Amino acid sequence: MENRQSAEWSARLKAFGMIIKLGNDLFEAPDFATAAGMAVNSSRTLLKFKSAALLELSNDRARVLAQHAQVSVNVHSEKAQAQVALCENLGTLDKTRILSLKDCGSLDSSAGAALTELVADGEQLMILPLAAPGFLGKLDFQLIWLLEFPGEVPPFANNAATILSRSYAEALYCHRCCRFATKAQLKRHLRPRRVILAVLVLLLALLMFVRVHESVNAEFEIKAPETVSAYAWFDGPIARCYFQDGDLVRKGDVVAEYDTSQLAFRLANAENQVSEIEQEYELESSAAFTERERLGKVRLIEARLESARVAVEEARWYMEHSRIVAPADGVLALADGRAELLINKAVRTGDRIFDVYGGEGAVAEIRVNERESSILLGEMETTLFLYTQPDRALEADITEVRPYPELTEQRIYSYVVRARLRDDIDLRYGMRGIAKLRGERVSLGYYLFKNLVIYLRWL
Repeated sequence: MENRQSAEWSARLKAFGMIIKLGNDLFEAPDFATAAGMAVNSSRTLLKFKSAALLELSNDRARVLAQHAQVSVNVHSEKAQAQVALCENLGTLDKTRILSLKDCGSLDSSAGAALTELVADGEQLMILPLAAPGFLGKLDFQLIWLLEFPGEVPPFANNAATILSRSYAEALYCHRCCRFATKAQLKRHLRPRRVILAVLVLLLALLMFVRVHESVNAEFEIKAPETVSAYAWFDGPIARCYFQDGDLVRKGDVVAEYDTSQLAFRLANAENQVSEIEQEYELESSAAFTERERLGKVRLIEARLESARVAVEEARWYMEHSRIVAPADGVLALADGRAELLINKAVRTGDRIFDVYGGEGAVAEIRVNERESSILLGEMETTLFLYTQPDRALEADITEVRPYPELTEQRIYSYVVRARLRDDIDLRYGMRGIAKLRGERVSLGYYLFKNLVIYLRWL
């Protein structure tokens, strides 16, 4: 029996200590909104309620200030509108009330409908009006604490909520009234003329004396230091592709090969024609120098023979260039993306078949808008942030600035700035990100109003 009483007293002391702590926490809140959120969330462990809300009633109009487990209040939700309707139609709230669905008949029709939306069968709603401390005088608003319980309100919750509401009331009303008082004092002491004059003086001082680094943000793309492309030598279908996209290739490796069946037939046919013409030439040339008529015929045969030999050379050239080889060491990038898309594809002369990305390390191609190109006139440094790793800064050294702008895919003229990455890290070509370019120091006025001046020049 004594152990049971000791445990009960210990639990009561813990609950009382928690009540004191919750009240003190509200006093230490930085502002009223934070205190309101703490009031509807921190006490659930003690009171075991299902949901809670804090409302303000002023001039018979209510509004929700905070809701349990909600970062911000959605005043248009059905639950918030029901809470507002209940508080506005309950009449004078001067003491704690516990309502359930059985009380709908004794309430106003609007209040009863709102209560039906808030509680289900067997649940209860506790309404605690928070009384303002006497030292604040008479106020034109009232704070109301709503607690929804999954069943009947436990006796310990009723007593604890009543005690806790007094601490909550002092903290919440002090936060609210002190905030209004601070605003009123600021309005009295900070006259508009004084504020405007001080801001203008400070702005002029900043514009005249403060110098900052000119900075520009631009998009960049990771590329290989060296890129070599291979193009189609002639029109025709591709029969085979010996590598996949992304494979490492060596200079001279056969990457793709034309379908040479027709070329082989053309070469054989040309060689046969050369052989036949050569035999005809031997027969006719034996009497060529004795008969004048045969001399002209021999010359015609010589012309045909020369033309046939040219056809043979042409066919051999096509056969020699039927294999498309890698022009350098590096990573293979097929124009169609996959080898199976290149096989049996009919290409035309000059079509790009593949690229070879070579060189050590990686470079970033930064595209600077022409309107922001004034930063390119002096010394620059850059820091890169990939979209895939925005928390990691990549250091790079600027090696080249293209002397003329190019038209980008977004139809914007931009200068290309190449920067070599300092660290040897594992990156994929084509990765993009944001490059922060920092140039020489300029006055703050120039930095802030440069775009404004450009706009005015258009007018």
